[in-house]
Amino acid sequence: MAKKKTTKKQAAPAAEMQAEMQMQPAMQPPMMAQPQMPMGQMPMGQMPMGQMPMGQMPMGMPPGGNPMMQMMQMMMMMGSGGAGPAMMDPAAMPFQGGSEAMDDGDAGLDEDFIRPALLKHRIKKQEAVPLGSVLDVLCLTEDAQHSLGGVPKGCTIALAGPPGKGKTRSALAGLARVALSGEKVAMVVAEEGFYSDKGCGRDDLCSRMVKIGMAATGLNESQLEKQVLSNMFVLESQYHKGQTWDDFVGKYRYLVEQEEISFVVIDSLNMLDPTKNRTADNLSALKTYNHEMGTTCLCIGQIRDTGLPVGGEALQHTADVVFLIEEMSLGSKEIAEQWGGKYRDKIDIIRSIKSVTTPTFPHPIRIGRDDATGAMSVHESQPEEYAVLPLE
Repeated sequence: MAKKKTTKKQAAPAAEMQAEMQMQPAMQPPMMAQPQMPMGQMPMGQMPMGQMPMGQMPMGMPPGGNPMMQMMQMMMMMGSGGAGPAMMDPAAMPFQGGSEAMDDGDAGLDEDFIRPALLKHRIKKQEAVPLGSVLDVLCLTEDAQHSLGGVPKGCTIALAGPPGKGKTRSALAGLARVALSGEKVAMVVAEEGFYSDKGCGRDDLCSRMVKIGMAATGLNESQLEKQVLSNMFVLESQYHKGQTWDDFVGKYRYLVEQEEISFVVIDSLNMLDPTKNRTADNLSALKTYNHEMGTTCLCIGQIRDTGLPVGGEALQHTADVVFLIEEMSLGSKEIAEQWGGKYRDKIDIIRSIKSVTTPTFPHPIRIGRDDATGAMSVHESQPEEYAVLPLE
């Protein structure tokens, strides 16, 4: 049989096929060149894609498609345990920075740690800020044998009670006495306007401050201006003017730091937040700042119908010192005689609920009023068995 001649037209496809096979990457030899191993012994990463059982294909990897892409995805999953990228508990992330602390040149973190053994003057004696009212005898000296003679210095004090009991007048008289000693003082006004020059006929808070200050110090108006009012600052923070708690904090910090204020009266703490839902939280932040600055702060507060201060028990836990004004009913003739009242009458008393730095007077004190200033004082009918302790 005669051989068929290969024409030039037929030889061209064969030559192209040979050239294409020579251009294939060495990593992809023909499947027949792969060493044959039992399927159970062949490593997954070396199993030819053409011989991999469908049941052993990685989950989520569709059959077909690009074999090399599938192989790369499978190798990445095997490297991470077959479960994708390892997830870390967010709470553990801050601890993954290595065993050695990084030194970024910032001493801020080191300054957060205190070593008491390296401190000096560790033991201190609680000092007092005399206000000239019943508040001076509610806290005691360390031995509990004498009255402290003032509110604890450097503390944040909560004074809560019903309206009309003399809280504001006692605070104004105290401000005047502290300012007369040369200390700079401030009053935060949140409940009413402080001063009006429109001739409306109202005896405003500024007028009452001057009159009570004159009565408390025995100075005339000119002397009071030079010796007392020159050391006083007033910060208005009424919420009806659009003032928020953050606005108050910014102005309060500026005033305390720029003028080196040592004693502050806030009237009242509740009104700095019109919702009255964050009184205890606000007091906590205020107290921490006062501690840093060494500022004594008397916060006047209101009480609810339950008899507890606005802010509840949280406020009592937060403040350094808590004084509570209450009404006590004289429910029997014996009790009425003991407290110098009439049967079934009600009298005003004040109690020291807590003080973190001093012992407290363990009995209620009946409230009287100073004739000149209207500030709260110890009533003359205070029972002898509950007599206040003398000053040291």
